[in-house]
Amino acid sequence: MCGRYHIQPWENTAMLKRSAVAIALVSVTAGACGDPVEPLPADYHEQVEAYRQKQAREIIGPTGWAALVGLHWLSPGVQTVGAAAGNDVRLTGPSAPASLGILTVTAEMATLTASDGIQMHQDSRVVTTVELRIPNTTKDHVVVGGMALTMIRRGDRLALRVWDATAPSLLAVTGLQWLPVDDAWRVQGRFEAHPPGRTMTILNVLDELIEMPNPGIVTFRVGGQDYRLEALLESPDATELFFLFRDGTSGKTTYGAGRYLYAPLPKDGRVILDFNRAKNPPCTFTDFATCPLPPKGNILSLAVNAGELDRRH
Repeated sequence: MCGRYHIQPWENTAMLKRSAVAIALVSVTAGACGDPVEPLPADYHEQVEAYRQKQAREIIGPTGWAALVGLHWLSPGVQTVGAAAGNDVRLTGPSAPASLGILTVTAEMATLTASDGIQMHQDSRVVTTVELRIPNTTKDHVVVGGMALTMIRRGDRLALRVWDATAPSLLAVTGLQWLPVDDAWRVQGRFEAHPPGRTMTILNVLDELIEMPNPGIVTFRVGGQDYRLEALLESPDATELFFLFRDGTSGKTTYGAGRYLYAPLPKDGRVILDFNRAKNPPCTFTDFATCPLPPKGNILSLAVNAGELDRRH
């Protein structure tokens, strides 16, 4: 096990197995506690601040999490969409028109046809009918006035996700709150690979159980005591490890449900856990996110006094 720095449901099973095997291969050459410690980058504080600024843009932008005002689960068939009572999909954002259009939904996609007088844009083009597919990017978003809409899938269900640039939840957020960057919370850990193809059942805020790739566990030491975190992957071909964790600050100075942390894939069996980048999940800022929650094994007795604070403190 390595010491602490004091100076610094998936469809593609084959891809999942390849990813887990690749992670296992890079872990076998590591030594024990005497592993060389990766030096702190000269511009480390600047890197962390740039990361935090990027996070702020992802939260506070017009299609950031704080602007999310709707998550509407869809059933196959033809449905009316708009803010007026009687619509099958009732929009609630301040910018929503009384009648947006007609949504024709299949098991794999949806087609949105605008109502008379409604001007829709997609990738700067004016459109009257648009297909909403998965996967998608910001170029696939449909923009109507101050609203943006896209399609997401969770399990075997499709949903219409809606942002609003005038949402009260967005206007209420002026910035994110972080603890000062502390070199000591950039921790080097040891990666222990699980058998290829292993997954972990994770509960999300919708009380749904989802399976996430679980390639291994990271053991790290703080204050002379060892701690462990199960590593997850957000997709079978992810290029980062994903950690959901709670700690001794959760519900006190940090968000009660826990925080998220990303880390590079293991190198020679070592993983850098930079808790200065520990961030709040999207459900801190909106009621319409589908956040996964930390598994039981990732609840730490350790107080991680680093990273993002609960904005209500």
